[in-house]
Amino acid sequence: MGVGRKAFKVWLTVSICWVIAVGLAVYAGAIFPGHYQAEFPLRSDLEPWQPDWRIDDPLRRPLYEIIRSPSAEKLPLTFQWRGYGWGAKWNQHIHAREMPSYRFPGGETLDLPAELTDADRDYVQRVFWDQRWQRWRETLGPFARTAIFLPLGVLVILWLAQRIRIASTGKVPEPEAPRLPYTPAMERLRKLTLVVSGVEILCWIAIGVLNQREDPQSLADAVSVMLVAMLPSMAAFVMSLLHRGPITAAVLAGLGLNMLLPLLIVQILPESWRPG
Repeated sequence: MGVGRKAFKVWLTVSICWVIAVGLAVYAGAIFPGHYQAEFPLRSDLEPWQPDWRIDDPLRRPLYEIIRSPSAEKLPLTFQWRGYGWGAKWNQHIHAREMPSYRFPGGETLDLPAELTDADRDYVQRVFWDQRWQRWRETLGPFARTAIFLPLGVLVILWLAQRIRIASTGKVPEPEAPRLPYTPAMERLRKLTLVVSGVEILCWIAIGVLNQREDPQSLADAVSVMLVAMLPSMAAFVMSLLHRGPITAAVLAGLGLNMLLPLLIVQILPESWRPG
């Protein structure tokens, strides 16, 4: 690599910890999969929200005296994280109560008022699902770029620092002593992790291809979403390939499998077999 074995090992360890931290920020922070609500278009004859009204009061009007019918008028819809208090006051008023939640194959949930008609409920769910790639790109894109490009930038800086040091001193670092071999148990764990993480990566690619066939998206959108999901599996594969941290790599492969299984179930099981 041109940065020295010790420096590369430190860089790889810190990079893996960084990827884990980014993943934890995404999943533990409920950033993805998220819990959403719809921003409904309001009727034009609706009076303005009054300052002395409480958001969490009982619904002040029947639902369809507040909103327009999305399906009847084929209205565009936007969605936001549940409970963040964004959008018009009337929409905050609608969502300031318990309501049914609908789960989607990607793990996201969408809350919809029980008073919606079947046609409107189906329409809103379809629009929400159709917007998933744009939503996933906007949500996961910054995390993917941070998880990938920051470690790569640090690696480039380490390489440049090594080149500058050699050029200024005229001394090439002495070859490092060979590493001690793994114990038989650690070597078996390394090989098992290499196989498992490799299969996980192939499964993620297959899921991406199937999604592209069902709902074609731009390559940049598809790759940005899949890279985030594949980060633990990719990290485990690279670590095992380079004989680095077999226990940490195995843990990452387990995390990748835990993330992969729900999507595999969605792809394999018939819809009638799945939980409601």
